Amino acid sequence: MVQQKNYVNENDLDPRIKEHVIAYSKITGLPVTYFSESGALIWECNKETKACSFFDIYKDPSSQCRKSLFSAGKLSSQLGEPYIFVCKAGFVKISMPLIINKTLMGNLIAGPLIMGELKKTTITNIFSLNNINPIDYPELIMFLRGMKMFNPKDVSYLSSVFGNTILGSLTPNSDYQRINSTFKEQRKIGENLQKYKKENKSLAYPYQLESNLFDDVSKGNTEAAHKELKELLLEMSMIEAGDLSAIKTKLLSVFTILIRNATDSNFINHELSDQLYDNLNSINEAFTFDDMCMLSNDLIDILSQNAGVSRYSGHSQLIKSSLQYINQNYHGKLSLNTVATALHTNSSYLSMLFKRNLGVTFTEYLNQTRVAKCCSLLTTTNLSLSEIASKCGFEDQSYFSKVFKKEMNMSPKDYRNKA
Repeated sequence: MVQQKNYVNENDLDPRIKEHVIAYSKITGLPVTYFSESGALIWECNKETKACSFFDIYKDPSSQCRKSLFSAGKLSSQLGEPYIFVCKAGFVKISMPLIINKTLMGNLIAGPLIMGELKKTTITNIFSLNNINPIDYPELIMFLRGMKMFNPKDVSYLSSVFGNTILGSLTPNSDYQRINSTFKEQRKIGENLQKYKKENKSLAYPYQLESNLFDDVSKGNTEAAHKELKELLLEMSMIEAGDLSAIKTKLLSVFTILIRNATDSNFINHELSDQLYDNLNSINEAFTFDDMCMLSNDLIDILSQNAGVSRYSGHSQLIKSSLQYINQNYHGKLSLNTVATALHTNSSYLSMLFKRNLGVTFTEYLNQTRVAKCCSLLTTTNLSLSEIASKCGFEDQSYFSKVFKKEMNMSPKDYRNKA
């Protein structure tokens, strides 16, 4: 037999897609192969049931076999749905395009499979296309006869399920995600309640945590404030046994005090104060505990960062205005020129003020602000690194990782694991 080579590269297919494909392959018994957009073989699933693995022609990128697969993949990408075809050897295969963000990434091919029965013409085609050692004939014939056979209607069903499998891995239903998220929240709260009962701990309202949160926000200690808020929300969830409406009532009371304190201390102006009170409606309308936490962390960012700016001990009003502008717009495209233009000043002059008053450049301060927000999202959400980078104003994930490591002396992934 021809020695089989390992073509699998585990890093070239999204784990979510791979999980769905493996499930499909396990249930149907069909092998599935992933080819890149250029036709290169990237990944194989259930390879041991794949008759093609016996043949040199299949492994040759320039062969008739591979050209046939590439042609079928191209046609399925034009259709945007599964395409059933018969390869040069006479096997039936199903091609499904992998399209992400309107870009063709490659094709997934299920098969080969035998439709109806194993025909003599199929065996003849196999021997005519491949230079097979006669010693291997018996083993090959036994393998072919052992392959699962399907009638035409079943092949149609296999094609439909294959297409839905790939689509399901790319476009998860938000309604199901919300239901599942809510269930996980309730289960987590229940586990914490059981833990507290076993330890005979009381569930009195955590006034000290609340006081610490107020103190952290007023001092502009954003990272510490996020940790206090996380603990406070956990305590609230256990006190109210996971009742989201009751948790919201307590949380809205906390934020009302925080906004009033910030306004009274001139950390925020009345216009921003009114805007933050309006934002409380979003918290009140949050569908899940996780959504409520994310919105709450956004408010904490605004309040603590503005408090930090107000505590700036220098006398430059321009620097104060710059810091406020950065803290409110760090998540978008921001540059020294952008800020200078918004504040009607010269960019060179503003750059000089940053270095003189803060001891860091504009870019260094902006990156520090963005990294602080990233730290919050890494510890309080399940967002992916690319999503966090985007939310914090980093357009390039590799640059995000580089800046984060420079500021925190560890990668974003390590920071999340440590937290």
